Amino acid sequence: MENRVSYRISVDSGGTFTDGVLVDEHGVALMRKAHTTPHDPTLGTLECLRKLAQARDLTLAELLGRTESLVLGTTMATNVVATHAGPRMGTIATRGYRLRMLFPQVAKTDWKEGPVDMYDFHAEPPSPLTEPQLMTEVCERIDHLGQVVTPLDEADVRRAVRELLAQGVTTIAVTLLHSPVNPAHERRIGEILAEEAPGVCVALSSTVLPVSGETERWSTTMFAAYVAPVVTAFVTRIGGLLAEHGFAGQLLFIQSNGGIATPEIVRENPAVLLLSGPAAGPSLGLALGLEHDVRNILSVDMGGTSFDIGVVHDGSVDTVREQVVDGKKYALPSVDVSAIGAGGGSIAFVDTAGRLCVGPRSAAASPGPACYGKGGSEPTVTDANVVLGYIDPDYFLGGETRLRKDLAEQAIRDKIAVPLGLNVIDAAAAIYEVINPSMASGTDVAFARRGYDPREFALCAAGGAAAVHAVRIMQELGIRKLIVPKVAPTYCAFGMMYCDLRHDWQHAFHTETSKADLAALQAAFDGMEAQARQTMRREGVADADIVILRSMDMRYWGQFRDRNAVLPDGPIDLESLAAAAMAFHRVHQQTVGHSDSAYPTEIVRLHLSCTASVRKPALREVALGRGAEAARKGARSAHFAGRGMLDTPVYDGNLLGRDDVVVGPAIVEETFTTLVLPPGVRARVDRFGNFVTTAQEA
Repeated sequence: MENRVSYRISVDSGGTFTDGVLVDEHGVALMRKAHTTPHDPTLGTLECLRKLAQARDLTLAELLGRTESLVLGTTMATNVVATHAGPRMGTIATRGYRLRMLFPQVAKTDWKEGPVDMYDFHAEPPSPLTEPQLMTEVCERIDHLGQVVTPLDEADVRRAVRELLAQGVTTIAVTLLHSPVNPAHERRIGEILAEEAPGVCVALSSTVLPVSGETERWSTTMFAAYVAPVVTAFVTRIGGLLAEHGFAGQLLFIQSNGGIATPEIVRENPAVLLLSGPAAGPSLGLALGLEHDVRNILSVDMGGTSFDIGVVHDGSVDTVREQVVDGKKYALPSVDVSAIGAGGGSIAFVDTAGRLCVGPRSAAASPGPACYGKGGSEPTVTDANVVLGYIDPDYFLGGETRLRKDLAEQAIRDKIAVPLGLNVIDAAAAIYEVINPSMASGTDVAFARRGYDPREFALCAAGGAAAVHAVRIMQELGIRKLIVPKVAPTYCAFGMMYCDLRHDWQHAFHTETSKADLAALQAAFDGMEAQARQTMRREGVADADIVILRSMDMRYWGQFRDRNAVLPDGPIDLESLAAAAMAFHRVHQQTVGHSDSAYPTEIVRLHLSCTASVRKPALREVALGRGAEAARKGARSAHFAGRGMLDTPVYDGNLLGRDDVVVGPAIVEETFTTLVLPPGVRARVDRFGNFVTTAQEA
């Protein structure tokens, strides 16, 4: 039993694995993985915590009793939406708009992941989150100025509620026209629902997203209502289970916007967890970049099912106002993470034209790649990496799981090699050569959309599978520096420890910039700031520690393409408005390629973000290395493009120390990931054990 030491823990429940990170008060970090349990994420979370406890020679109760804070991230809400496994949901809309949300909300290219034929008129649009018969309407109408055109018919509301209850709904989204400018009708419907259906979850669009734009607001509100029962049940259940096992520290959840929040705040708007899964990674990428004097970071996280792309620009994690989830609009602020279907579980296949394709379909956690031996028969990227010698079948997850190389070879032979007339090695190499440009191309597109040049960024490659492909992606994109974190396999989980408390507010406000009512603008921001400070106080933050950032969505008059511009601190006057307008012109030039400072602009909506910094972990530096040869554990045959199978040195990453240099061809094995260095590529170990490669060395 070790001396009494306090801990900070973060756990990220992903699509395949649940990752856990523990950091003690001396800066010693520990990582463990458990299999995700989609039917009940609390089971995988507790199993991961048990593994962390065992690694410290503690019981779970002893570990949790010494834990100061526990941050949780989960893809649960995302998975519920993606699989349409949520509750029966009803909607209440303004009369005449009952079926509005049955219509497609986004372009056909966003209907689903992967290539889309714009001329395929038989393509099925995204399915709605609920059935048409569960969409109701009530008699009421408010105009765009907030004036009541038709009073709310309360008897009609009660009728609609009774109809929904008779059909077994357990959650209801209220989506009325123009409710942000006058929420009175929605609030009254909320009161009636509390009387008529006290056990039903309710989401009011004027509360979830109080901005103009019915499609975005209604869709986001439906997301909030749809995930509310599942999220609130998870938050309550995990909190209770942790308390039963002796946890008395602070429980926090990572939100879509990359900030953390307390359980009570999450329960008030469960939709903030919808894109929680990959949100924390870029924060760790920023911390690693600053360690190497880099403020522009391309953060990629390749796990079992997806390749997540995040961007840190000029020392700030990029966020966006709107994302597409399941072919629908989600308009709460979220970290700008683009995901493509390219993970270790991505399935390789030969299409009807005889072309080799990889992804976006995935073998996921169950049955998983063929080499898992769980019944999977489709060849995946992981199977190819095993066949090519990159992954040691006897050392997967540090030897905890043994892989079946024979099953990987069989799957590749039957599904790829034979149809293409190749041997198994060449077929596996072809899979590897297809997936790398696919990930690089997806990254390049994501950069172009943001107006950035990837050559001006450093690549931070994380996730259990990314290090196998990182050097090739770096070369494809022309990036000058690559950082593979020591904690790459638990990237998002570790990143949660670098996230701050954060909450966002939005407010409808549409006017020409030159005609803006400065007093009304100031009042709107003051109102949001008051709410922000009240929320932070509830989370135990002192006023002096709260940081407020104000911004506005602006566009050129008569246009529809808006961009966010920061509003300077201080009272709002003509000078601060002019500064915001200039910021808008710069952003428009960067992202669209055009700007005109002489053209009039208009304000579309207001944003306010409040943050409070949390203490970051002070990690212990690794010892000075004794040279790479001291960490060499043997050699095995591995495939490299243009060179075939080579006898390749294998190094134990846990034995490499500060300033050690490994020269390719080489394979560096960590417990949960493997770094592949092609011939001639050099990687240096920094003071925290991360691997760093520059363009000159690659």
